[in-house]
Amino acid sequence: MAVRRWGLLFALLLGASACAGVATPTRTLAPTPVPTFVRVGRTQGNPDARVTLVVYADFQCPYSRQFVYDVLPRLMKDYILPGKISFTYKYFPVIDEDRIGESHWAAYAAECANEQNRFWEYHDKLYAEQRGANAGVFTHARLKTYAAELKLDLDAFSRCLDSERYATLVREHLIEALQIKLPGTPTFLLNGRKMSTPTLDYAEFWKPLSEELKLR
Repeated sequence: MAVRRWGLLFALLLGASACAGVATPTRTLAPTPVPTFVRVGRTQGNPDARVTLVVYADFQCPYSRQFVYDVLPRLMKDYILPGKISFTYKYFPVIDEDRIGESHWAAYAAECANEQNRFWEYHDKLYAEQRGANAGVFTHARLKTYAAELKLDLDAFSRCLDSERYATLVREHLIEALQIKLPGTPTFLLNGRKMSTPTLDYAEFWKPLSEELKLR
């Protein structure tokens, strides 16, 4: 009954949100209030940086994958590893729509990998294995296979995944994204404000990041 109730809520709130390629264009750095109850996502870079970049993504979304392959490595080299910014990944499992499915299970699995301090390696593995929406690559069995391939403690990982102990965390990320009316995945917040990313070209990122760093 709880799943049905949440499924109905997600269906009502999701509306037009989807794996959209790029976020629907919005005014650059429009104010975006963030609910206070939401937990922190997985972060790399300087935790004390005055410039923060947050991505809301879906492991099944090919455009989220495009960001990870085409943009994130350059952001890592130019901004994250040098400690200029902090970068946070949050879950927005839009492809599941009004059900709990592969997008949610992949997010649960990523959190289970995080228990072993292997979130980012598992994150990369999920995007490497992605084959599109509901292709069967993020079932519990396959998610455990990826953990074994990365040499995680498979017993601990399996207990974590089977328990779905991170369902509440993923749901909170989803509700946050819906409350701040994010249009799809991937969508980005720069210092808490929604970015305009008409394309996933790197220029859509380094220009506003450079401007924001100058202001700080």
